[in-house]
Amino acid sequence: MKRTDRISSLVILAVCALFFFQSREFSPLSGLFPRTVLVILAGLALLLFLSTFRRKKDGGVFDTAAFRHLPSLVGLALMVAWGVLIPVIGFLATSLVFFPLITVYLDRGLPARRLFGRIGIALALTVVFYVFFTRVLYVPFPEGLLL
Repeated sequence: MKRTDRISSLVILAVCALFFFQSREFSPLSGLFPRTVLVILAGLALLLFLSTFRRKKDGGVFDTAAFRHLPSLVGLALMVAWGVLIPVIGFLATSLVFFPLITVYLDRGLPARRLFGRIGIALALTVVFYVFFTRVLYVPFPEGLLL
């Protein structure tokens, strides 16, 4: 596990460096966002690399039970379905459906009251980000075939 983390973190650092140097061709304002994301991603990759040198207590992160990857696969399937349906029904409608679904799936052990609170937060954040990007930053989102 440590070897895999080290290799993947070094690959991510190399990709970040490559894209960072390619982003120098952008104008100062248009390159601000990609460079910021690249610096954050490189920092996280560096933390992953450094964490491989720490001694951990015995025991793995994943158990050896059957279907241990099923939650990850379901989450991945939900995200892929969200991405595929964006051009069909639009960004806002797809996000308003799938973000609560993902929230319910990831927090399925919570009491109903807290779960509904988290669903409300997911819906509110979706609308706030959509309004911010469309009204303030003038970023067009896919409206879909149904709108």
